[in-house]
Amino acid sequence: MKRTVLIADDDVLARTMLRDCLQGLECIITEAHDGEQTLAALTADPPAVLLLDLVMPRLSGLDVLRAIRERALPTRVLVISSMDTTALSQHTLVEGAHGFIGKPFHPLEVKAAVAGALAAYPEVAPP
Repeated sequence: MKRTVLIADDDVLARTMLRDCLQGLECIITEAHDGEQTLAALTADPPAVLLLDLVMPRLSGLDVLRAIRERALPTRVLVISSMDTTALSQHTLVEGAHGFIGKPFHPLEVKAAVAGALAAYPEVAPP
């Protein structure tokens, strides 16, 4: 069964580049362009992995990250941000992220991080 990866970024070019990075992985890729759309997608059908930008309209990535933690969703979150500082990456980990990738990112780094997150996602028995 293929698992879903949700790419949440307000920049269409960034979403396209991230989608390209995931070529060859056994997953279904969906996209969201703002924080509210991301939260709606998470609520409707939580993906295995979320690639989450921090700066998005309507709800920030940190707000989405907190909502995931509060709802105890099993989604593994990889934050991807141009605000690549040690303090920020540490803060996102405290808030529940499973990893942090700075922009500009290397495609192989993204692919490896997502592959690892998919492998670590808990198996769900079919109904």
